[in-house]
Amino acid sequence: MSKYPRIALANALVSTEPEHYEELRKLGVKDLIVCLSASHIDHYRAGEYHTMLGRNQGFRIHAYLQTDLSKPFHDARRFFTAYQKLAFTFGTKVMIMCCPSKYVKHPGKQLNELLGYLSYFLSKEDLDVAVYKKDIDAGRLSLKDIPDYFNLTVINPNRVNSGVDKSGTWIYSDSVGEEDQYIGYDFYGFYTKQGYQLTLDTEYIAQEGDTWVTIASRHGIWLPKLLTLNKVKYEDIVVPGQRIKLY
Repeated sequence: MSKYPRIALANALVSTEPEHYEELRKLGVKDLIVCLSASHIDHYRAGEYHTMLGRNQGFRIHAYLQTDLSKPFHDARRFFTAYQKLAFTFGTKVMIMCCPSKYVKHPGKQLNELLGYLSYFLSKEDLDVAVYKKDIDAGRLSLKDIPDYFNLTVINPNRVNSGVDKSGTWIYSDSVGEEDQYIGYDFYGFYTKQGYQLTLDTEYIAQEGDTWVTIASRHGIWLPKLLTLNKVKYEDIVVPGQRIKLY
């Protein structure tokens, strides 16, 4: 059973030992998303280490900024300072990881202000908004605050799936062995650029992280038709290894 392409995130908690990068490679990871800046930190040195190490190790390198959404302009300025210093180029995929502070009254408004600043210099097609499922559940951020034309990453480790049907990327694990490490499935190839060809197969074997929405989207099938074919309800969980009728 094939797996969705995987991505890994690199921040100050992630090991810079070459052996750790070898473990990522064994998992099939080719794309590394490096934290270049974080709110209230003027110089995020770990971003430099992981960018250089990842490049030397042959990974495709993308960038992310971690924000508490309190000061969108300052977050954008810090990020672009590091982005330019480390020679990232236009077309690089960029993740905005949202960790809203409890002191921010209107996080959705602040997020859209930040996206506006970033969109002056980056294509909207290259922007990804990452949110924790626990923050959505707690009402700290709403999916309505995130425009549909951005990729959505949901951080929901050690669960059956992302918990959000519209997610394009799911962070499914927060560790590799005993090391801190976010690992994700890139459902539609936003980072990995691995698309999926439609086939004439009448059945599909479900993968880890699948939902009825990801299966319907991946195979170009109208969701109600897929549910009817398989005699299931929308809320039914898809189990890895399950045979799904497509026609």
